[in-house]
Amino acid sequence: MSPSPSSLSRRTFLAATGAVGAAVLTACSDLTPGASASDKNSAGPASTAVPADTKITLVVADADDTTMTPGLIAAFRAKHPNISVKRQYTGWDDYLKSINTTMSADSAPDIAQFTSGMQNLVPGRLLLKVGEYGKAYGWAEKFPGLDQITLTPDGKTVGTGDLYGVGGGLSFEGVYYNKAKAGKLGLTVPPATLEDLEALFAKAKAAGETALVAGNLDGGLNHPFNVLLSAYLAPKDREAWAYGHKGATIVLPEAEKAAETLKRWVDKGYVTPKVNGVSDNDATAAFAKGEGVFRISGNWAAAAVAKGLGEGAGYFNMPPVASGGKVRTTGAGVYYCVSSKSKNTAAAAAFLDFAASAQAAAITAKAGFMAPDAGAMPSQSGLLGDVQAGWQTVVKDAGLQPFIQNASTPTMGDTLTTQLQLLAGGKVTVEKFLSGLQTDFENYHK
Repeated sequence: MSPSPSSLSRRTFLAATGAVGAAVLTACSDLTPGASASDKNSAGPASTAVPADTKITLVVADADDTTMTPGLIAAFRAKHPNISVKRQYTGWDDYLKSINTTMSADSAPDIAQFTSGMQNLVPGRLLLKVGEYGKAYGWAEKFPGLDQITLTPDGKTVGTGDLYGVGGGLSFEGVYYNKAKAGKLGLTVPPATLEDLEALFAKAKAAGETALVAGNLDGGLNHPFNVLLSAYLAPKDREAWAYGHKGATIVLPEAEKAAETLKRWVDKGYVTPKVNGVSDNDATAAFAKGEGVFRISGNWAAAAVAKGLGEGAGYFNMPPVASGGKVRTTGAGVYYCVSSKSKNTAAAAAFLDFAASAQAAAITAKAGFMAPDAGAMPSQSGLLGDVQAGWQTVVKDAGLQPFIQNASTPTMGDTLTTQLQLLAGGKVTVEKFLSGLQTDFENYHK
C-alpha cells in the first residue's frame, strides 16, 4: 500500500493507497494483562477525552524522512504535557524489512507509519481497528482518502472493512510547466481538457522541445498513466481494481484509452527520448534545470522544481476529459496506525486526530505534504502556492484516487514497472500491457 519503489520519493508514502476518540471505555481502554493481540484488536465505543493527570508514554515508529513526523510529535507533546512521545525512526529500506517483526514483538510501538507489506498484520490482529475513534472524532469529515487504509479481515482488499489509521500528510499528482518556454511557444495554460493538453505537447514538439519530461528506468511513467486513468476511469472501477475487490478488472475500454494515450505520447516523440534509460529522479532534476516544457509528477517534486526554475515554474491540475469536469488525480499519504498491543490507545488516537488539526497543517505544509485540512494550510506564493491551490480543488472535488500499484497486489509495483517499460519500448500492445497487469491481480486475488 505504498507507491512503488520506482515511482515516488520515500517521503510520499502514503502507504499509499487514498482513504476515508480518545479515551476508550473501561473495558477497552487497555489490554487486559496477559491478553494477546488476537483478542484485543478492536476499540469499543470511544470518546475524545484524553487523561490529563496521568503520565503517558507513546512510542512512534516511522520512516518519514521529512520534518513532518518529528514536527507533529513536538507540537503534540506541547499540547499534552503529560504525554511523552518517543520516536523510533528507521531508514526506509530498513523500515520495510523490519516493521512486521517490530509490530509483532511484545514491545511493539504504540503508533507506526503504515506502509505496503503491513497488510498481513491485519489477519494477525496486530493492528487496532480505529473505527470507533473515527466516529467519535469525525475522521470521515477530517481526513481525505481514508478508504486507502480500510481493509478486510484478510488484509487483501482495501476500501472496505475496518479502518486502521489516518493519513497525516498527503501527496497528489499534477502537471508542472516551464512558464518561460510556454510563453515563448504561445501555449495557453492551463488546458481545459486532455485533448487540449496533448495539443500543447504537439506544439512543443514541433518547436524542437521535449514536451513531457519523464524517466521510466524505474517505472516513472506510472505518473502520467495513473493520472490518465484518473481522468478516464470511473472512480468506482478505478478503486475496485486498485483496492483488490473480487472480480475487478483493469481490462476496460477506459483503461485502454488511458494506455493508448500514453503510448501515443511516447510514439509521437512528446516524451523524453530513450525514456526507459532515464530514472524518475533524474527526470525531475533535468526539468528543474530547464529541460523540456511539461512534467507530470507529484507535489513532492515542487521544492526541487521551484528551486531550479524559480518564478519560471508553474503548475496546474491534470485536466479532465471534458471541459468543466471534476478534477480527479492520483495520490496517497503518510498513514499512521495503532498497535493492538498498545496500553495507551486513547492517547494514540488523540495523536492521530491531531494530524488533522489546523496547527498540524502548518507543520505538514512545511514538510512538503498537503494537509488533511486544505483550508488551514499557510498561504504560499509562486509554485508552492499554485500546488496548494491545486490541492484545494482536488479536495473540493473529492478527486483523490489511489495509485494502482499500491494496494492491488504486493507485486504490482514491479509488474507495472516492467509492463510500462515494455509498452514504452514498443514490445507489447496496449491489450497485452493491461493483460499483464490483470494477470498479476488475478494470481493474487484467486
